[in-house]
Amino acid sequence: MISSNGHAQLRLQAVRIGGGTLFATTSLAAAYKTLDRVQFILILGSAAAALLVVAGVTLVLRRGLRPIETMAAQADRITAGDLTDRVSLPDPRTEVGRLGEALNGMLARIEAAISEREASQELTNRFFADASHELRNPLASLRANAELYQQGVLTQRAQVDEAMYRISLEAQRMSSLVDDMLRLARLDQHPGRESDTVDLTALVACCAQQARAADPRRAVNAVIAADLVTIGDEELLRRAVDNLLANVRVHTPETSDATITATQDDGAIVIEIADTGPGVPPDQLPRIFDRFYRAGAQAHRPGSGLGLAIVAAIAQAHNGTAQATLNNPHGLRITLALPHPSPPHPRRPWQHHNELQSVRSRGVGSCPLAVMS
Repeated sequence: MISSNGHAQLRLQAVRIGGGTLFATTSLAAAYKTLDRVQFILILGSAAAALLVVAGVTLVLRRGLRPIETMAAQADRITAGDLTDRVSLPDPRTEVGRLGEALNGMLARIEAAISEREASQELTNRFFADASHELRNPLASLRANAELYQQGVLTQRAQVDEAMYRISLEAQRMSSLVDDMLRLARLDQHPGRESDTVDLTALVACCAQQARAADPRRAVNAVIAADLVTIGDEELLRRAVDNLLANVRVHTPETSDATITATQDDGAIVIEIADTGPGVPPDQLPRIFDRFYRAGAQAHRPGSGLGLAIVAAIAQAHNGTAQATLNNPHGLRITLALPHPSPPHPRRPWQHHNELQSVRSRGVGSCPLAVMS
């Protein structure tokens, strides 16, 4: 290969023919021009292919990241304060879909925790406000009677005795209120309770006897099944039943009857206290277990509105429930359900009938058990 005129390249080939040599040349310009053209096409095609690949990858990435960008925008709105919003979920079978489900679950837990904290704070503030209000009246009465005595207004012995009686009465009221508040505070801070075997049959029968002794003019009927046993704190359970009976005694007329029933149903022990009093308006039933709430209570009625709240707290501490419904045809029915320590044994109909006989007290001090069988 040689150069022609210093520019074009030629291809030279020598062939011996006879006694001489034949030289043949051809120009390589066309071949090099074709190579240059192929090289240009390859460069241009590679550049176009690279651009297409970049554009395709960008499009795919943008399309794949679009749900994440949407989640990020929704997360910004949630961060601004809207905890009820949730991220949109694409196909849950994809990684992005699983990420969205995880974020929604986390947001739900955060919202529940914040709502619970706010509700607890609101309940605490209302508890202190109600407690202050309940303590204000007896404190004002104590102060008024003490000032009357200090100023010498009470000149007669009967007036002094009356003032001392009022002071003692208000002091007892404050003491009872503080005890109930302390009991509720302990149940809130330490919901754990004793794990003793409690004979609810004897306990409910004893509470019924004490209720008859406290209000002899009121008929207190008791229908208590035999062998009712649970695991818990006997003192707290006795307090719960006493509070339910005291609620009937305080908030119903003396002519109203009370019926306490204790049975076993589907592995749970159910204690019901029903009365024939005026009852509670249906719209006030959901608040009947609120603290310091007295549904329809008159001004002269004693009590602080903590009795049923203590019942609900004791039931919760024993993994049970407390519910209030209207009694038929009138009155109030409160149901206290407690777990049974073991699955109930099957009973024959005649055995169940005999166990549900009425329990009548024949003594108050020792609370004798008289289950008719």
